[in-house]
Amino acid sequence: MIAFRVCAVIAMLAVLPSLPGPGQARADNDSQASQWELDNDFRVSDTAPELTWNIEAAFENYVNTREELDFEEAYQKQEVSTRFDIRYGTGNRYARSITDLYFSPSFFSDDIGEDYPYSRESRTYRNLRISGESGEIIFRELYYNWMPGNHRLRIGNQVYPWGTADGFNPTAYLNPLDLRELILTEEDEFRLGVPSISGKLFFSEATLELVFVPMHIAGALPATGHFWAVKEVEDQYPIYFDPPEQKDLDSENFGYAARLSSTWQGLDFSVSAYHGPDNQHLLVAEQTVLIPNQPVGFRIRPRSYVVDYVGADFSNSFGDFVFNAEAAYAPNKTGIIEQDTDRPQALEFPYKTEETHYLAYSVGLNYYIPLYRLLSGHAGDSLLTVEWYQAKYFDDKIESPHLTDFLSCQYRDSFFDRRVKLRLTTIFETRRGGVIFWPRVGYDFKTGLEVELGYVGINGSGSGDYDQDSLLYYYRHNDLVMVNFKYAFF
Repeated sequence: MIAFRVCAVIAMLAVLPSLPGPGQARADNDSQASQWELDNDFRVSDTAPELTWNIEAAFENYVNTREELDFEEAYQKQEVSTRFDIRYGTGNRYARSITDLYFSPSFFSDDIGEDYPYSRESRTYRNLRISGESGEIIFRELYYNWMPGNHRLRIGNQVYPWGTADGFNPTAYLNPLDLRELILTEEDEFRLGVPSISGKLFFSEATLELVFVPMHIAGALPATGHFWAVKEVEDQYPIYFDPPEQKDLDSENFGYAARLSSTWQGLDFSVSAYHGPDNQHLLVAEQTVLIPNQPVGFRIRPRSYVVDYVGADFSNSFGDFVFNAEAAYAPNKTGIIEQDTDRPQALEFPYKTEETHYLAYSVGLNYYIPLYRLLSGHAGDSLLTVEWYQAKYFDDKIESPHLTDFLSCQYRDSFFDRRVKLRLTTIFETRRGGVIFWPRVGYDFKTGLEVELGYVGINGSGSGDYDQDSLLYYYRHNDLVMVNFKYAFF
């Protein structure tokens, strides 16, 4: 059960970052205007090649609110990041790169950020993610696009944000997840690109997308000792994490996916299927760890397993409301077989795993609140998003998913010619009692510069018993105050 609780906590990471957050409201006009959509911002000739680009820089600061910490201990994150979005070519043939550069400067102290490394060791991954302790480069998308007639072919690093749900996307099978920052990862930084070949066929009534991924790409998890890594279970047993497993270059580990999308009487819907490595790692307790003068600990290995999925999603509008739903079923998703943790001496390592049937679904709505009818002069955008998520293994001997029964809510608004921006995100774990409370207020100077002040409060019921504790109990000391700056070059 210890392994299951740890697995559940990290599985929590796998979805919380995708909850409604920055840039998530699909129909928020101000939000859409700030996004770099190809159709809107890259207007190029169909014949003469052109170079177009956008650059956005950010400076993020996170400070832990625990009173017993001094300044250097509380100052968890100091990060400068830059996104380069570059496109060269014509309207039908072009190369595009979306590259994120991150590093942790030492403006105030060399000790700041010690618990916030990108990676414990320098490494270059198969998708050209170059990561070290104090910096990282991610070629999130790096592909060549060719569109002859009513077909489209892309080759290279790509991101596939499939699904219509605003937060929990069971049908987003393809991209590994960056889980190193609980809910704080921006939506467009949550998924890592995968080297792949994709094709789209545009028919009169539908669109068919086919994807081939020739190599497995591991997700990004917080390393042992990271601010967002689970430190211990039952308030006494330390946890040590191995790097996430990356499966061999073998035809058995190829990924294949297809998605057929269409619209019928205002209803947007799609059906999809996938075969390949699961983009959610399963954290399996491999063995106990004995360190002198330390309690017995557990070594956790994030494993990857091949899985088959079929799924569907839909979205429909009714006046000021947009309803969406999404579900994915797997007949062979791997889970961990439950053991009796009341008898620690009888636990078997590594924990055994087994394939079983699995279902995950999400339902939600967006309500575009017409505040201009209530508040004279209100010219901003008001949006309320509510979403419910559940997941289930069908075999009772497999530990139930702890990433289930989550209700997420977000309210977004803007005032004073959209200069002042308000956001309130709240996530409830309804099964065992936990909550994340995340208010933010920002100011847009309309010169490319934006400033945001926020607070993240996390609370979960628990008493150190991993059979009863809320998942959020493990993050109860991770409350943060954040001060962020962002500048877009036009």
